[in-house]
Amino acid sequence: MDSKNVEYNNEHMIERQQVIENLSSTNKLTEEEFQNFMHRVTEIEKIVSKLMSSDPKEQELGETLADTILNAKTQKEFSELEELKVKTNRTIINKCPINENTSDPTKMGQEAFMKSIEKDANERAADRKIRNERAETLKRIGNGAFKERDYEKAVTYFTKAIEQRKDSSVLWNNRALSYMNLKLFEKALHDCEWALKVNDSNLKALLNSAKCYKNLHNEEKCKEFIKLAREKNPHFQKFIDDFEKDLDTIGNVYTIDDV
Repeated sequence: MDSKNVEYNNEHMIERQQVIENLSSTNKLTEEEFQNFMHRVTEIEKIVSKLMSSDPKEQELGETLADTILNAKTQKEFSELEELKVKTNRTIINKCPINENTSDPTKMGQEAFMKSIEKDANERAADRKIRNERAETLKRIGNGAFKERDYEKAVTYFTKAIEQRKDSSVLWNNRALSYMNLKLFEKALHDCEWALKVNDSNLKALLNSAKCYKNLHNEEKCKEFIKLAREKNPHFQKFIDDFEKDLDTIGNVYTIDDV
């Protein structure tokens, strides 16, 4: 490898690290988003490697792959926590013309790629922030309705909040409790199930499931969830003991925490 390529690779590694640090510190990416980002960076590095190749066929392949990435971005939207609905959003990215005086067009292409990735990550982070803020507002309205014992209204607003973010066990639990107060225990169990998909050791979801099965006269499933709650939450044995002791005398009104 000649000195020019060595110098380029060193600059590229520094640039890549700076972008990663910037994304990590400013956007608080989730592990999944970070891994997706790193996957895209790796793809881009492969393309740049081909563009730098002395083999014309490799260069042509690199250009083809670059055009493919630039002309089509895949956006993933949650239809459910476990189901991703993938749709292709065809967008036109303004390709910066290479200045005739530029001595290293490959480097300019790499910079354009990295800026595109950073912009995409920034947009996702901004969208996630807006959705979370909407969900928080809707949740507070739902909590207020719940405290007023207007459980149908509470269900409506918790549902709207869940539409904004499906990764909150609090929202699933709150709607489950609203259904429980409406005696809709099957629907409550469904929400408890989704809360457990978010966090399989969620104590509230496990114990609320036990309550639902108790009200549905399914003692076996009730005991199963109490046992599961003990296994998943070994530090809350005393709390679970008290819950089980009072299970037969628990009133018909179920309360939520204002969180």
